[in-house]
Amino acid sequence: MASPQEIQAILRDDRKLHEIAKAAFDAVDSDHSGFIDEPELKQVMCSVASDIGMDQPTDSDVRDVLRDLDQNHDGRISLEEFKVLIRQVLELMANQ
Repeated sequence: MASPQEIQAILRDDRKLHEIAKAAFDAVDSDHSGFIDEPELKQVMCSVASDIGMDQPTDSDVRDVLRDLDQNHDGRISLEEFKVLIRQVLELMANQ
């Protein structure tokens, strides 16, 4: 796991942040459409919940996350929209 200093360095480096977001995005975008749709988002949310021992997300939970990330309201998440989530996660990790 990266240290808070390493995470801060990533947050200051747009190229590195983009690389990390792109790798995570590609792992979630199982149909390689260039977007994350609701089923793909649900799959990754369920996987993460299982990994950390949390309850499985409901369909409503998935829709809420999709709505929060989907800045242009097209019903799917683009790489740029996904980068917002990755930045937020890294910021939380850096402040632990």
